[in-house]
Parts: sequence; C-alpha cells; structure tokens
Amino acid sequence: MNKVYSQRHLFFFSRHLLTLTEQGFHYRNTLYTLDDVRKVYVSSGGGGPKRMGVHLADGRKILINAVALELNGVKPKTGFLSGTNDAFEALRAYFEGAVT
Repeated sequence: MNKVYSQRHLFFFSRHLLTLTEQGFHYRNTLYTLDDVRKVYVSSGGGGPKRMGVHLADGRKILINAVALELNGVKPKTGFLSGTNDAFEALRAYFEGAVT
C-alpha cells in the first residue's frame, strides 16, 4: 500500500509532498530510491515543531514540517512538548535508514 504524504498550508489547503511505494518514493514526478538520499537533518526550534530536510543526489531538497504533515489525508496529532507526531517519525526513520 502506498503512503501519501501531504503538507497543509494556511490551515485549509493541502499540497501533495511525496508518495512512498515499494520501488522507492515519488517526489515532484520523479521516482527516487533510498540510494538517492545524501543527507538527512532534523531540527527543532526550542519547543517548537520539528523540521526535517532531505538532500537528494540530483540537488533537490525536501523540507518537511511536522505540524503541517498529513498521511493519507489524515492530520496526526502533534505532541505539545515534543513537536512531532507518528507520521513524521515514521518518515524520519525511513530516510535516516538510507543514510546510516
């Protein structure tokens, strides 16, 4: 089953971010594999939401905000103190598995 990640903008609009499949992940109409991931970094703004950046082999960067992230059209609950949620952590584990 494919996992479709979207990011919510202005609380009303949702924009497709990427789709995870068995072959890899689709980002901006391009299929990538985990071999294309060069660097993953996660930051948190002192009690604020966590953010993740993924650098790809072709120079593109995927920027992900935990608060705005949706999985298959459902917005997961973000922890007040942690600034993260289950969908963000699953995506983080997916990309960090490629770098280590």
